[in-house]
Amino acid sequence: MSFKTGKLSHSHFIYLFLLLLLSVFAYWQISFLKYSVTHDMINCWIPWRYYISECFQNHIFPFWNPYQQLGYPIHADLQGPSWYLESILLSITTGQTNYTLHFLFVFYVFIAGMGMYFLSLCFHNNKMVAFLIGASYMLGGFFVGHVQHFYAIIGAAWLPYIILNYYKMFVEKSYLRALYAAIFVFFNLTGGNHTFTIILIYLFITIFGYFIFSAIREKNKKDIIQFLKLNLLFGFVTLVFASVVLVAFYQTTPYIARLSGMIYKHAAVCPLSPQSLLSLLLPFSTINSVDFFNTDQSMCNVYVGIITLVFILLAFINKKQPFEKVLFAFAIICLVASFGAYTPVHKFLFHYFPLINRFRFPSYFSLFSILIFLLLGGKQLALMLSETEINFKKLLRIAFIIALSLLTLVIIAFVKNQGQPFFFFNKFNTIFDFLRSASLYQNIIFQGTIQLLLLGLFIATLTTSLKKHWINITSILIVLDLFIALQLNIAYVGFSPNSPKELHDYILTLPKHFPIPPNNNIIENTEEIGQKHGLYRNTSIFHKRISAGVFNSYAFKNYAMLVDSFPHLFIVMQNNPLLYFSDHIYSNSEISKLDSATTTNKTIILSDHDYKTIAPQIEKNNPEPLKGNITIISFTPNEIKIKANASQNQLLTILQSYYDGWQVYIDNQPAKISVSNYLTMSVLFPKGEHEVRFLYKNSAIIKAANISYVSFFAVLILLSYVWIKKNKNYWAPAVIWVILIGSTLYYFM
Repeated sequence: MSFKTGKLSHSHFIYLFLLLLLSVFAYWQISFLKYSVTHDMINCWIPWRYYISECFQNHIFPFWNPYQQLGYPIHADLQGPSWYLESILLSITTGQTNYTLHFLFVFYVFIAGMGMYFLSLCFHNNKMVAFLIGASYMLGGFFVGHVQHFYAIIGAAWLPYIILNYYKMFVEKSYLRALYAAIFVFFNLTGGNHTFTIILIYLFITIFGYFIFSAIREKNKKDIIQFLKLNLLFGFVTLVFASVVLVAFYQTTPYIARLSGMIYKHAAVCPLSPQSLLSLLLPFSTINSVDFFNTDQSMCNVYVGIITLVFILLAFINKKQPFEKVLFAFAIICLVASFGAYTPVHKFLFHYFPLINRFRFPSYFSLFSILIFLLLGGKQLALMLSETEINFKKLLRIAFIIALSLLTLVIIAFVKNQGQPFFFFNKFNTIFDFLRSASLYQNIIFQGTIQLLLLGLFIATLTTSLKKHWINITSILIVLDLFIALQLNIAYVGFSPNSPKELHDYILTLPKHFPIPPNNNIIENTEEIGQKHGLYRNTSIFHKRISAGVFNSYAFKNYAMLVDSFPHLFIVMQNNPLLYFSDHIYSNSEISKLDSATTTNKTIILSDHDYKTIAPQIEKNNPEPLKGNITIISFTPNEIKIKANASQNQLLTILQSYYDGWQVYIDNQPAKISVSNYLTMSVLFPKGEHEVRFLYKNSAIIKAANISYVSFFAVLILLSYVWIKKNKNYWAPAVIWVILIGSTLYYFM
């Protein structure tokens, strides 16, 4: 098959500009700060990015977050994202607030549309078609449904660029394309969804296998060797770039249960249920219909446009080139796998294919199906435009079948509605009131009518005197259809009635820097204290309060064990300030002897080994009140200094989770950290007055980060040089380097 991979003769500017306008105005409630983003976006991505930027603004690297789940290594939680270049650049310059995430979301929507535009041009040379495919991708159900899952949005944005450059690496036999592909994989690894990276590996294997098999069949030994070299370069550079990610994964795996593999029941949550395929025709049907779709509201929308669907179905039935067949097969497997436990395919992949057991949400497979189907559908549209005499018969048959299917669904919905008044005829004050009144059958009736009208206009265009303008009218219908469907769905999953300005102003009033935590009991620092202007989870980050609460898929397995197996101990240990003394120590083998009556806030459980070492040096369970005090001298996320005195040897405990990299010094001498209560850190504090310093220092991750970014910038310099030499154009590399160097100088000046 011959795909176009060279320069196109005319500028792409107008189409990219239109994609930019579409991304801004289709998501206008977010881009113009009308409503606040919600759900995970406001519970996870805003707090984490805000915290990361707070660290950088104070010239502290965000290794440790002390404010959630009794502290955790935010640098190891790659959803963070501490190592992502875009996040770092924003953190060292403007900082990150809720406004930042609003604008970044629109930016990544545009990036996704632009990437799909250029990827589509690998299959044909029609820019109008590429524009429509880009629009269908970025305004489709995946982006609308996943507004709240920002790392999924970032991953979906970089995905077309990864596939584009990996594919062109073979077609052009280009080492530069291998380097470009590695760069975009690095972006996804540090800022995007790792589920996509895992599925991408299997797509890489599929594409690689196709080209190797073709070369073997043609007995082209030269191409075989060339393809192997290209893949070795791509793999090697990607692994070098990924050094920081790999070390973080290696270090954190013993602490996080799911990273060692999950049981199938946990991995199969939130599939794209088969009934979710209804969203291909009627995405509005997903509103207020969780029981029917039997999956999360964000996971059941795979809409690509009702007119676009006509061309995708045309690709299903028309003859395909060998490479298209391979992609089509991969897309079908991904689609069936996205159904999760509804079919045996996902379970088979889970048990027999490496890494598949590392991620939840089978519905994420559907993104690859959407992307490939759009590419194949775009190819069919472009082929029609390249024909001098266009045969519209197949197109009309498909359009009529879809229209008949819609009409059938509308009739069934009318019957099932049983004469209930239609909510959409009522007057509502806000879109949110409108959506709260929605119901499955009335949603089908409402959008089904709209879809029939759009399809009717499309059919009329193909069968009347308008036929000579069919592509222009079809383009307008495609964009209009996507815009209407997006507007009907996005308020349900994408934003809330809260004001972004009020939230932004509120955040600006909260504590800056890292003040010394108050000497109150940790259990008092609840989420409710910070629940204002749409914030309702992970609020302790904004208020700089040490908290045991957490809303994050990254959670220590010992934290989960405490919550599930020792809930009383977990609660009473929080009835202490950040640091406290105790002589009520027990060995792990004695845990069965403890009950709720004997377990107090001073109870400390140590491993049997640490207990044998420490217990002889402490007068255990002294009936006399312990005498001692603790004063925090300085506090930053990665370092806590205290002065303390005690009337006898005691165990000093800090309510922060133990993790590789924590060190403790007493009077500047290293001391041994013991894991206490299965999670936190304790140290034997000798009688008298002493200075204690807890320090987080992870030299392995720093070395890995240096390898990642030194190699990244070295490759970027090489690519900039080649770009300038080849294109005689300094602008693109100049803009990139001005941003990078300017941001760095701004930060350190």
